[in-house]
Order: sequence, then C-alpha cells, then structure tokens
Amino acid sequence: MQIALILVYIFYAYLVIGLIFGLWFVFKGVQKVDAGMKDIKWILRFMILPGTIALWPIMLKKYLTSQ
Repeated sequence: MQIALILVYIFYAYLVIGLIFGLWFVFKGVQKVDAGMKDIKWILRFMILPGTIALWPIMLKKYLTSQ
C-alpha cells in the first residue's frame, strides 16, 4: 500500500511540475522552439497546453537545445 501511495505522489509531482512548466512554456518559451508561434492566438496556446504538461521533459529538452 505504501508503494502505491508513493507512486501517486510522484505522479502528482510530475503533473504539478508539468503544469508550471507548461504555462510558462506556452506563453513565453514556445517562441524560441517555433518562431511561427509568435503571433498565434491564446486559444491555440491553451490547446497545446495539455500536451506540454504531459510531455514537459521532452519540451524542456527542445527548449534548451533550441537556444
């Protein structure tokens, strides 16, 4: 039972980090990865937010290597 609880807390931590990174990335960081996202409306930014939250380690790596 303790192992399951630890795994749930790890999952929650992953989601919280993903949410924080996702919000920052969608509004500030995505322009460095894709220059075409500079003039995109906010509704499209919210559409890519769930994928950014789920895949935040990959998106962080893309952001860090695109500079």
